[in-house]
Order: sequence, then C-alpha cells, then structure tokens
Amino acid sequence: MDSFVNFFKKIPNKFASSAKELGKVQGIAIIAMLLALRVVLGMFANIGLAFNPYVKIGFTFLPMALVAYYFGPVCSMITACLGDVLSYVFAPAGASFTPGITAGYIIEACLLGIILYKEKISLPRTIICEVLGTLIGSLAINTYFIYMFYGLTYLQLLGLRAATLIPWAIIEGILVAVVVKALNRVPAISKNLSTT
Repeated sequence: MDSFVNFFKKIPNKFASSAKELGKVQGIAIIAMLLALRVVLGMFANIGLAFNPYVKIGFTFLPMALVAYYFGPVCSMITACLGDVLSYVFAPAGASFTPGITAGYIIEACLLGIILYKEKISLPRTIICEVLGTLIGSLAINTYFIYMFYGLTYLQLLGLRAATLIPWAIIEGILVAVVVKALNRVPAISKNLSTT
C-alpha cells in the first residue's frame, strides 16, 4: 500500500522533471527522431484486420513508449499530439481530422509517461501500462469518436474493438519491455538516457 501511495506522490515531480527534458538539446533531438519514427509508422505500419474492420493495429506505440520512458509524460503528450497531427497531414485517413481521437492518444501517452518514467522496467509494469492506456485512450475515448462514423452503438463498437485491442495491448507491453531492456544494454544509451 505504501508503494502505491508513494507512486502517486511522485507524479507531480515526474511532470516537472519531464518538462525540464525539453530544455536539453540532446533530448529534443532524440524526441524529434522518435517523433519522426512515430509519424512514419503511423502512415505505413498500420494493419487493417479483415475479421475486425473497426480496428487497425500498428507499431506507433513503440516510439511513444520510448519517449514516455526516457523523457516523461510532458514530452510523450507533446509527441503524441504532434505525431497524430503530422500523420494525418502527410497521409490523411478518413473523412476528416478528429481532435477527440488525438486527445485519446494524448491521454494514453500521459499514462505511459506517468507509469514508465523514472521507473524500473519490468514485464508486469509495461503490460499494465499498455493495457491501462488502451482501456482509457483507445477504447473509452477513441471509440466514442469513432462510433459516430459507423452504424453501431457505442457499446457494440466498444466490444468489437476491445476483443482485438486488449490482447494487442498485452503484446505491446511485452515488446516495450524487450526493446527498452535491449536499448539499456547499449552502453551509449544506458549512460546518457537511462532513467533507472
């Protein structure tokens, strides 16, 4: 219980520390590269599913999780916003840009930053992080804005999307843990960026 309370006490410090990351040239350069990777993955690495046309799975979660882990919630929220807007500008998908969907991605990125930044990476932590972000950002919020385009009720669409997105979030959590642990074994990265 104490560790749970201590986790919540650290949240304001995580936001303050993350905001300071924006003042570091090296950090901004790395965030910009991860943002570019997020945009490219958002344009070219989304997979439509034949069995569930209401969901696309992709790999934009990976650069987003790296920004969240190394640079915190403020940086990850900015990256999520810019990444979604730039992906739409360069490769529009759908009838119009929907700010509500972008808000869902920003909230998801905020949760990633709060849970991962300055914390030890473990498989349970990354899985919980990705599942929680998916439940709140992709399912609760984004589904609301997506259902306006389909002839289904919100709850019908929520169920159809959850059946695919929750298992995919578990896979995302596993991949994030593997990639971060691998990157932290690289001396240049562990020396300059590691937060644990």
